[in-house]
Amino acid sequence: MSVSASQLQQNNSTKAFTTSLVANGALLLVEIAAFLILKNHLGKIYSPRTYLPPPYKRAKELPNSFWRWLPALLVEDPKEIINKNGLDAYMVLRFLKMLLKIFLVFTILTFLVIVPVNTVGLPAASDDRIQRITWSNIANASDQKRFWAHITVVYTLTFFVIYLIRREMLLFLDMRHAFLISRAHSRLPQARTVLITNVPDELANEHDLRLFASFVPGGIDRVWIYRDTRILNKLFKRRQAACQKLESAESKVLKRATEAWRLKQATHRKLQKKMPDEERGDSALQLPVVPSRELLDELVPLPGRPKHRTGFLGLFGRKVETIPWCTEEIGKLNEEIREARETISKGKFLGSVFIRCNLQLGAHVLAQCVSYHRPLFMDEKTMETNPKDVVWENLDDGALEMTGRYAISWLATLGLIIAWGFPVAFIGTLSQIGTLCDSVHWLAWVCKARDPIPSIIQGILPPLLLAILFAILPFILRFLAWYECIPRYSLISTSVYRRFFLFLLIHGFLIVTLSSGVTQVIHDIVDKPTSAIEQLANKLPDASIFFLTYMVTQGLAGAGAALAQLFPILLHFIQKWLLGRTPRQAYNVTFLMPSVDFGVELPRFSLLACIAFAYSVLNPMINLFALLSYAMFFLAFKFLLTQVYDQPDESETGGLYFPMAISNLFVGLYIEQFCVMMLILLVITIVAHILIHRKFQPKIDFLPMSLATRKMVKRYERRQRKRGLPVTPAEEEEDLFTQAGLGLKTVKTMRRRIGRLPQQLDNTFALAQQQALAAAKVQEAEKEAAAATARASTSKEVQNGEPEDKDPQQKAVETAAVADLKNGDAPELYRRSTSTSEGSKRALAPRIDLDGEDDGDDTSDEELDDDEHAFAHPSTYVEQPWIWMPRDGLGLSKLLVDELRSGGVSASDIGAVMDDRGVVEVTRNPPDESWYGTEKV
Repeated sequence: MSVSASQLQQNNSTKAFTTSLVANGALLLVEIAAFLILKNHLGKIYSPRTYLPPPYKRAKELPNSFWRWLPALLVEDPKEIINKNGLDAYMVLRFLKMLLKIFLVFTILTFLVIVPVNTVGLPAASDDRIQRITWSNIANASDQKRFWAHITVVYTLTFFVIYLIRREMLLFLDMRHAFLISRAHSRLPQARTVLITNVPDELANEHDLRLFASFVPGGIDRVWIYRDTRILNKLFKRRQAACQKLESAESKVLKRATEAWRLKQATHRKLQKKMPDEERGDSALQLPVVPSRELLDELVPLPGRPKHRTGFLGLFGRKVETIPWCTEEIGKLNEEIREARETISKGKFLGSVFIRCNLQLGAHVLAQCVSYHRPLFMDEKTMETNPKDVVWENLDDGALEMTGRYAISWLATLGLIIAWGFPVAFIGTLSQIGTLCDSVHWLAWVCKARDPIPSIIQGILPPLLLAILFAILPFILRFLAWYECIPRYSLISTSVYRRFFLFLLIHGFLIVTLSSGVTQVIHDIVDKPTSAIEQLANKLPDASIFFLTYMVTQGLAGAGAALAQLFPILLHFIQKWLLGRTPRQAYNVTFLMPSVDFGVELPRFSLLACIAFAYSVLNPMINLFALLSYAMFFLAFKFLLTQVYDQPDESETGGLYFPMAISNLFVGLYIEQFCVMMLILLVITIVAHILIHRKFQPKIDFLPMSLATRKMVKRYERRQRKRGLPVTPAEEEEDLFTQAGLGLKTVKTMRRRIGRLPQQLDNTFALAQQQALAAAKVQEAEKEAAAATARASTSKEVQNGEPEDKDPQQKAVETAAVADLKNGDAPELYRRSTSTSEGSKRALAPRIDLDGEDDGDDTSDEELDDDEHAFAHPSTYVEQPWIWMPRDGLGLSKLLVDELRSGGVSASDIGAVMDDRGVVEVTRNPPDESWYGTEKV
């Protein structure tokens, strides 16, 4: 007995959705169970923020109970995220909370009004239970008046969303302004720095640039002019690559020597056991008192040393031994880089300058002005520029080339959108596989197969394939954004956001919607092309099953996967055992916390909201699953942003992702109203969108003078009272900007002079002093190492039952490292041997208080960083990274370190230990970087 395609589709829609719901519900339960079981055993995965960051940025530990952690997490003040992870992270959480409110109201209203209107008193137009609650169940002309309920609900929900958007935008505006002028943020150099690109050659010197910016309130602090350093950059990259290669080779040699010695010991013990009792000697081989090159050559002979080819990608060229070749190469590059840096000031000007103002308001004024009288010059100015956020490769292109790259980048994006349509359309047709059975005969076996095969192909496979397809897309879009010559990584991320949402909207919604009904309407569209819009509106209900399953897959199972962190767990152990071969790799695995790219995550949230908006009245069931999905996302991301993620300071945008996400919600409203032909409401929504954008956008981008001057007056008056000086009323102060600017300039000038005093001392005396300090540090380090070894000599061994011949230094590291981290202390060996001035300053950094008046000890103005290399290319000042190798039980690392130093290569084995199995553990960051507590400074 055969059935028609339409009947088969109706019968299979509920089965497909039920199959998807059961499968993803089971997956969600597995993910939650895995999270509850592993949460208390894998601190590095589930709670690194409780012990890895510096104390003032640590999170509170959640209860270890299976359920008590949930209420503790929910009652925790979400504004604490601002101090831990910045305003971007908090506004993402705020966006999810906003969507929770929206879909709670949507669910209640549509289930109270739309579902009864679609079902009560009407014959069933379909045997499908899900289709019965959609508006397609209103099939008779006599029942058309019921659509007034749909119209009323759509108007009500639209006005509610617009009201909520305006309220949230007002709150965001207040929070962003308070964040920008807070002492914790305004004290940072990036708050006062402006990057200007495409600067004409006539301004290619500091004198003319200062004259150009002389109108800026408070004056100019520093100017960095970006010049051609391409030759130096190539040398710098070659040295970085050689150092990385050498570091890996040294660790390999030590690992092979350690393994060879362990094998030699095992062989020796076997021989000892075979000897008569009276002839047996010591059961273990004795190491030489002083490690020697002979021992290293014996354990790792020349054929076993690391080698590589010097040609392209290490595939061509002559084969050389890595360690001596890299040592010679680094020594030669050090000298060449030193000579090249002496001529850096004579390089060609490349059109980009960094201007740091004395006042934060001055930087905002400079960024808003029309800077040059000719087109294409000095049009692009960006605020909040952090040195680590600069894409140096994108600063050396002219105005015409940057304009061409911008056009090519977006043309390539549009071309990719078109090309991407073919695989997405195929995935969409899978959701309507029942319709294809009659027209494509070789697919008939799918329709005739036993359950759950048709339901799996139709309900689970399409959303899964679509998720995989879009997982690889951000990497392509990031390259296109980089090619556009965007000068900052954070701006690249916001560009990826726009492109990714555009892709998701077109391919994840519109094309899937059309292709879900393409087998039924293709002939109508060909015969009557102008009916495409009408067909889209008619086929929205038919595609609702696909988007219900997509909401379940991405919302419930996706949020559960984010909470369970199963992929990060797998990646962690892969990195630990396969990639953690060098101390630097081990440091990345042990100390660095993960972060999230909001430019990739937020578009997915926005797409789900757009889909739910479009189907909110057509199929009210989607509102319930959107509510559940965003509840899971809110729970997962509040946990991740408080306990796991660590967002880099340099990527902070001050919440600029939030207004972009808000604009995406308007897109969802447009699609809903357009497809149900509510043109009047569509016009109202467009007007509301334009008004909100025009009124809010200028105040979002820049700091208003009303707030900036008020804050400056308060700080000025507070400073005067602190110094015991009379306070001039604000209305009588005529030159507050100049006075504040001169005050800051005076403080910085004094600090620079004080910093130069040691350079005026006698060279001999200074050298003797440095040698005495170094000797004292070495002695102190040796005492601390001995104490650490004594503390841990038994505890680890007793706990784990490990052999007694294990390296005592390794036992000290394993016992003390994580314990010290969790107690809030760094190992004394490293904390005392480094300068703590910068670390102390960071440890006492003021909190970001967005509710109060930001009063208190006004020390921020006197804590300005004064790094003369802040916005210079790293190749112009960064020294050779130390070759960091682990301290092995044979003592060979000291021998290798001395050999490298004698060859002019900086090296050290501090803070890293290799056990007798060749596993590397670390207790700090690389030794050429300052260390205070668990913070890299």
